[in-house]
Amino acid sequence: MINQKESTGLAVLLILISTFGFSLYPILGKVVFGGGAGLSTVLFVRFSIASLIFWAITIWREGFPRMPLKTWLILWGMGGVGYSMMAGLYISSVLYIPASLAALLLYAYPVIVTIIAVLTKQEEFSLLKLTGLIIATFGLVLVLGIALEGINYLGVILALSAAFVYSFYIIVGNKLLKTTTPLVSTSVISTSAAFTYGLIGLPIGGTTWNLSWGTWLGIGGIVLFSTILAMLTFFEGIKRLGPTSASIISTTEPVMTVILAVVIFNENITLLQALGGGFVIMGGILAVLSPAGKRISPVDPSAL
Repeated sequence: MINQKESTGLAVLLILISTFGFSLYPILGKVVFGGGAGLSTVLFVRFSIASLIFWAITIWREGFPRMPLKTWLILWGMGGVGYSMMAGLYISSVLYIPASLAALLLYAYPVIVTIIAVLTKQEEFSLLKLTGLIIATFGLVLVLGIALEGINYLGVILALSAAFVYSFYIIVGNKLLKTTTPLVSTSVISTSAAFTYGLIGLPIGGTTWNLSWGTWLGIGGIVLFSTILAMLTFFEGIKRLGPTSASIISTTEPVMTVILAVVIFNENITLLQALGGGFVIMGGILAVLSPAGKRISPVDPSAL
């Protein structure tokens, strides 16, 4: 019993470390953009270095993956189009809106996943899902409704677009990611995302390399904390805890981002916005906990 408790405690700690790493992403994004870094530079470096590390660990632990060509191509498309687009939209939103607001808006994705899954008959409808949808929608109204005056709509559109793209990414990858290991899928997806930003940035001169050491440290933080450490600790945590519990703990991510944004950037967040963010997260948790027969597996950031 003691060993089980210790294992569970370690798993929770690993998930919290992972969540903290992911919560730093928009914070560090603001820092590096403020230092003059371009989007393609940041994400090309992020995914290039991460993919090398992930491939090294994958081959060391599991050997070179043997998969059908179709699986390779779908994973490549998920990274080169889906995840690369989501990562770009999300971090770009902090150029126009506070990082705290961007994080709260992104976390509409569990509810969007539920809606898409129900409409496409991948999930069965339930009262719990309806309750989660209503609560999350009410939360979004609180988050946005009281901030419409003076808000930059482009930033809101970018953050919500990231949530929608992420949702479709999860729907597409739901069955496929069950046929591969998290390390393999992460390695392929991060490699294809690196190619995407390399192809976008390098030919048109969109990459910027003449940056201050502080900006490079920020980019290094995104690579180390928001990618490698965040994903690897999630790998280990989910093995011990399971995907549902891990996903629920991961909903603390926007809370961490809000706290960091308030402390570091002195961002202002009202009580109603905080309450609305809580409702959005609660709605997502209800969707994850739904007892319906068919259900999309809770999102696993380690497969991203």
